[in-house]
Amino acid sequence: MKKNLMKGRLGGFTLMETLLAVALVGLLVSIFLTVFVPARGMVQQALTKQESERITGILRAELATLHAHEQAEAGAKRSSANKYLSTFDKGFYWLLKSKRPSTSIVIFSYRADTAKSPRQDGSYPSVPPTRAVPGKNSQLVTVACPMNDPIHKNDIKDAVGPVFVVKMTQLLPSNNGEYSLVGTPGTIKGASSPENYFSTKENDTWGGAIFYRADFYLMSPPNPARYRNRSWAKMGRPLFSSNLSFRR
Repeated sequence: MKKNLMKGRLGGFTLMETLLAVALVGLLVSIFLTVFVPARGMVQQALTKQESERITGILRAELATLHAHEQAEAGAKRSSANKYLSTFDKGFYWLLKSKRPSTSIVIFSYRADTAKSPRQDGSYPSVPPTRAVPGKNSQLVTVACPMNDPIHKNDIKDAVGPVFVVKMTQLLPSNNGEYSLVGTPGTIKGASSPENYFSTKENDTWGGAIFYRADFYLMSPPNPARYRNRSWAKMGRPLFSSNLSFRR
């Protein structure tokens, strides 16, 4: 009889042993969630902040650059080569493009087909992601341009990664040193052109710089035709925002 009892105990765990094992596993899981999940969230927040700073830096750098083949907007004063007179002029007219999403600025990356001849602006046409082979006759480039840009609008559909749509709204300084948003995006108060945007007050930032808030939205799907009649109200909430400026 003693032999039979020993055989019964060797065949499995008792109820008490099973409950203790479940409790131990639950304790380990709770410790893991307490320690590692917040750490993972902190890493994701850091990556998100890093990405937003990178995208903001691309916009800031583009507004401080005049490209060799870049053409000025219709109605803008131009040089003999039909270029903007200054980066301030470029920023002025790019901000005006934010009146609606279909003409606003987009930021995206695509693989350029370096095996083909460059286009009139010096850039290369895009390679569809399904046919792109990294390092083989292609190069990953990042572009900031108007959505309706006659050259790059066809590259948006072949974008690698997210496409960001930028809404630029002017910020006006107030007497207490703070800034307030102009009611309508894509408008510049007090001037219809860059040359009459100035101030008669000494040491006044008005006239020397335009301050604005850039709201970055995700373009999904990356198809400019889908945004032809869309308003900013239908774009939802921006992914992130940043207060920026461009100067004379």
